[in-house]
Amino acid sequence: MTFASKILGLALAVTVLSPAVAHAGGCTVTLSANGNTAAIQHALDKAGSPVVCLKSGIYKGARLVLQKSGTLRRIGKDRAILDAGGQGRVITISDPGARITLEGITLTQGKSPRGGAISLTRNSRLVLQDCWITGNAAQLQGGGAIYAEAGQLELIRTRVSQNTGEGASAIDLTGTVQARFVSTLIADNRSQATSDAPVRLSGDASLEVLGSTIAYNSGSGIFLQPLGPGLSRLRVDSSIVMGKLEAIAVARNEAERVAVFRSVLTGGIGFIALDRFSIRDIPGFNLVEAERYRPKVGSVAIDLGRCAAVRQDLAGVSRPARCTAGALEAPAADVRATLRERAMAPKPPKSASPW
Repeated sequence: MTFASKILGLALAVTVLSPAVAHAGGCTVTLSANGNTAAIQHALDKAGSPVVCLKSGIYKGARLVLQKSGTLRRIGKDRAILDAGGQGRVITISDPGARITLEGITLTQGKSPRGGAISLTRNSRLVLQDCWITGNAAQLQGGGAIYAEAGQLELIRTRVSQNTGEGASAIDLTGTVQARFVSTLIADNRSQATSDAPVRLSGDASLEVLGSTIAYNSGSGIFLQPLGPGLSRLRVDSSIVMGKLEAIAVARNEAERVAVFRSVLTGGIGFIALDRFSIRDIPGFNLVEAERYRPKVGSVAIDLGRCAAVRQDLAGVSRPARCTAGALEAPAADVRATLRERAMAPKPPKSASPW
């Protein structure tokens, strides 16, 4: 069984918990996994922002260079997998001004000096929604999954897992890129240097982590690395960030460029000032079900977040305004049980006033 076949089998088990990209309306062209990925490249090269729809299956030898605006969309419930076969990067975005969207696509077996699955180096916009980036590698520099140094990058309900790379095992953000993670899970990515974080910011890169989870990767959770004259910026809201030894690693004189709200952090944070709702604790995942990183009964993440702007969690579950921090909403029964436990817990005695 090939690596991509294993990914397809695992993906089918997860699909029932994920939003299905099932509609075929609006497709400019619909393709099947017949081993000829040149048809995908040809379809995306056409003018007029084409919508290229992929039926489920493994598209082998996928090494796409995207120069124009367009959408690549999965149709049906099962995974559409772009497999580079370890022979190069899956997607390279090379021209400025492009607006590219991937919907429900799995990217795997990409290998490149940097950005194993995706490279965004020009002033373009890339949106990944309901995607899965897994099993890719950056051989020399950071970004086992994604390397981005310009333009805009947005991950919505996307899984980034089991990628490898030095400096940043999953996502390397530098230059002037503006990035945003929404209801996104970054987990189980690895670097040979155990201190390397899955997510690295440098230069003038900015990142907002909203209703997302970064957990059980090697190294720190997020690393702000001072490279050159730039000032990278980080905002974490209603999220879970875990790391060894640091949840967020940042130099003391740069800590004011990090803002954290209503989040759970596991690991050190140096000199970062937290809002009064954020918690430094173990998030309390179930770790045994299909969605291993869903908080369970009693989790400190339950009822912590504010998710008015995040309507669905990673698995497509609707979120209440007072939500569970992280990528996955806790089940309603677990939320009710947790709130009852908190209401019944003895309150600490009030200290006597000296006045």
